[in-house]
Amino acid sequence: MTRIPFGTIALAAGLFAAAAPVRAQVACGDTIGKGQTVTLTADLGPCDGVQRAIIIDSGVLDLGGHTVFCEDTNGNEKFSYGLDIRGRNAVVRNGTVSGCIDNVYVAGSKQTVEGITAAAAERYGFYVASTSSKNRLAGNTATGNTDDGFQARGVKHTIDGNSASGNGEDGIDVTQATKVKITNNTSTNNSDDGIEATGTKNKIIGNTSTANADDGIAVGAGKNKVIGNTSTGNG
Repeated sequence: MTRIPFGTIALAAGLFAAAAPVRAQVACGDTIGKGQTVTLTADLGPCDGVQRAIIIDSGVLDLGGHTVFCEDTNGNEKFSYGLDIRGRNAVVRNGTVSGCIDNVYVAGSKQTVEGITAAAAERYGFYVASTSSKNRLAGNTATGNTDDGFQARGVKHTIDGNSASGNGEDGIDVTQATKVKITNNTSTNNSDDGIEATGTKNKIIGNTSTANADDGIAVGAGKNKVIGNTSTGNG
């Protein structure tokens, strides 16, 4: 397969803002910037020796059903972060990320992450930063991660229709967050709570939490709404 130099993609995106999406195989450590839309043509990895596998800075990345994965190939016990989403209005979709520190790290605002499976992270499957706002995680799967499947901080996020199973801590943990909508998710067989929400004015609606080691749904702080959820067989 012919590798397309990533600088060429950046140049094309800058000259032709309305051009069709580029199908390309980027390299570990590359950045997809504003105005760029890239679809992977093959798996990417193992990523090692770079701080982040791919940075998506206000751009669009379609994994095309492929996998981005991190490994400690040189034996120094250091891993890369996976997909680092920053800026505004970025979109990441359709694939798998595995084996990174945090498989998917979301900062900035108004980002969309959908159809991503995050597996076997050294820490979190999905991490949403405390300084971020109005991000949307929908239709994703977090499984077999060492810590939480989903760890979300910040304000006004939507976490909808996701699945968290077999994670080392909580399935979904919304920590010290405000006005986050946690809706229609499924959390099963996690080693701590199925869903935990602290902070204020969060909405936990229509979720299913089963067979988790601790609470099915644990809510702290004040003015949170818990409506129409199902919680069965938890510890």
